[in-house]
Amino acid sequence: MTTLREIRRSIGNFLAINWNRLSGREFVPHPRRTIFVETSGRCNLACRFCAYPKSPPGALMDDEAFAEILDEVCAMGFSQIHPTPMLGDAFADPGLLRKFDAMEAEERVAAYSFYTNFILAREAQIRALPRYRKMNALYISIYGYDAETFTETTRKGARQFDKLVANLKVLEDLLEDWRPADGVHFNVRTKHTGASILAQGSELSDLMRRLSESGRATVTENVDYDTWGGMIDQSEVDPLGIQLTDGRNIYMRGACFKIFGEVQIKADGQVHACACRDVDGSLRLGDLRETPLAEILSSANPRYRALIEAQMRGEFSENCRSCSMYRSVYDHRPSDSGTLYDVLAFDEAFEILDRPATPDGKAAD
Repeated sequence: MTTLREIRRSIGNFLAINWNRLSGREFVPHPRRTIFVETSGRCNLACRFCAYPKSPPGALMDDEAFAEILDEVCAMGFSQIHPTPMLGDAFADPGLLRKFDAMEAEERVAAYSFYTNFILAREAQIRALPRYRKMNALYISIYGYDAETFTETTRKGARQFDKLVANLKVLEDLLEDWRPADGVHFNVRTKHTGASILAQGSELSDLMRRLSESGRATVTENVDYDTWGGMIDQSEVDPLGIQLTDGRNIYMRGACFKIFGEVQIKADGQVHACACRDVDGSLRLGDLRETPLAEILSSANPRYRALIEAQMRGEFSENCRSCSMYRSVYDHRPSDSGTLYDVLAFDEAFEILDRPATPDGKAAD
């Protein structure tokens, strides 16, 4: 059954996409600015709405591999790095701060940011964060506003919730004198009660409210959940009062901006066209153990080219067709909201995909 949210999304997409398409306007992210480099494919949680519990454990990227990949992406002109996993948590990588050190030392890296549930972080790691000048934003995913809702959401024990609260208290102390350039942001995914997360009266909600009211952090409550390509059933999230969004009921036309602006290198060296939803591997473009990145992320790569051209024709794999995160390159709204930057016309973006890599990365300008 199509939900009201899906109907509204579909109508909005239809109007925005076709108005811009017929007007000859396109909003393609610069394909050589931002890239996701997953250093950990492992997680400590088993959230009801996530595909991680149903997927095999991911890999960890060692420091040597990261250094080689960092050099490759910088040679291609990428300057914004996101060490955020598709399925996992950044702090599951024991060498995460060493990778931050490597990006700090690399002059071709302008900035980096990442998502984390912040539970696995050790106090020493948290207190070290202010020294990382290029870390321009910190995104913290919150799964429950008290021990009960945390356990119901993540299917993990209250000890992990207690560790989260303890870590956030350390962060709150740091934020008195330090803040990343683009801020600290809480994204809440938890049981829906009809009341704001900040009005729950728990220790955690009170802490987030203090940070929000003082301007030291933002708090966003997520309402958009999907099936992860059919892996998650509505019955699994019913205890949380969540309604899954089925992308198959949403109007789609034109390539998704994620296959230009959110490409991901996995911890095992595989390269995927989307850092968000590719649990079935249908968006796999190549493997760095077999092919250089400059060849994988090129219009000469038949897999990449075919994916882009198919989506521009309105043809999507089952994984993409069911995804609620889809945003068309004909839709101006993501770029208006600040989600995208360096937006180009399609032909301009495609021409950049033809350019070779150079040691200084300037060929991608």
